[in-house]
Order: sequence, then C-alpha cells, then structure tokens
Amino acid sequence: MSTERILVHESIKDAFAARVVETATAMYGRPGQDAPVLIMESAVSRNTALMEDAVGKGARVLYGDVAAAEDSKTRMRPIIIADVTPDMKVYKTESFGPTVAIISFKTEEEAVAVANDTEYGLAAAIFDKDLRRAMAVANRIETGAVHINAMTVHDEAALPHGGTKESGYGRFGGGFDEWTRTKTITFDA
Repeated sequence: MSTERILVHESIKDAFAARVVETATAMYGRPGQDAPVLIMESAVSRNTALMEDAVGKGARVLYGDVAAAEDSKTRMRPIIIADVTPDMKVYKTESFGPTVAIISFKTEEEAVAVANDTEYGLAAAIFDKDLRRAMAVANRIETGAVHINAMTVHDEAALPHGGTKESGYGRFGGGFDEWTRTKTITFDA
C-alpha cells in the first residue's frame, strides 16, 4: 500500500514537490549515502527500468539518481520523478520499490480519471480541507480503501481490507467479507 503515484493540483505542484524532496532528504540524506535494501535483485531491475523509461520520455528526476551504482544488486536509493505522462510505464505500473511519481492535474474530474487509469486498486489517499468533496471523490475512486487526510498505509484491523481490479482477491477479515466487494473509507477531519 505504499504510495507510488502522487496526484497534485497544478497550482501547488512546485511547492509540493519541493516539500517532498525536502522530506526525502531529511529521511534518506543526500543521494550517495547507503541505499535501502529491496527484497530481491529483480525489484531493483524493475524499478530502474521504470525510472529509465520515464526519464527517457521526459520525466524530471527531483530526487535520487536513476543510474546510481550500489554496493549490492538488492539496494536502491529512493527516486522521486515529476512530469509523468500516460505514455510512461510508471504511470500505470506498480513499482513495489522506493520510487514515486508526481502527476499534476487541473480538475477534480481529471484527478479521478488519472487515479482510476490503472489496472490496480488497493488503496488511495485524498488530502482536502473540504470533507464533503473528499468523500464524493473517494466514492468515485476505484480502490478497496480510501483514506481521507491520512496516508495510504493506514489499515483498520476491524474493517474489511482488499483491492479492486488486479489488486488482490477477496477481502481479509474472513466470513462474507471474503466474497463481497466492499470499500473502506476512513477520514481524519
């Protein structure tokens, strides 16, 4: 449930991107320090290929180094990219790695369309001061869970959990939840 795509309104995209880079720098230091370990070498290869494809098609690297040489084939430093477009593989592909793509939008309708323009749908997050609008958008997003004003990694043990589309089969929690299509929406006003 790690965040892989961040949709941000074009009016705040530059300020938002600067804060994300600032946060990554605080967490991971400057590129060139020890890299986190991924589960296997193929995960590093997959993420590197996704980043190379995106940069080759015009994405900007805001943080990290796509060509960084690591001391182990299972290590990869975080990479943040912006100006991601639908023709880039990372736009629709789950990376399962330390990479994140920032995608800007102009309208709420465009944001929902981009959020749903993937074959996956495990979890999403919406940050908005207007709870009523956030709830309306949450109902339109095709995921098993939507967290309003909270991160995507936010399970509630007492609520059903599972994805839509190619993200999982059934629901954790047992009983009838396993055979129904529920949607969990949580919010922090």
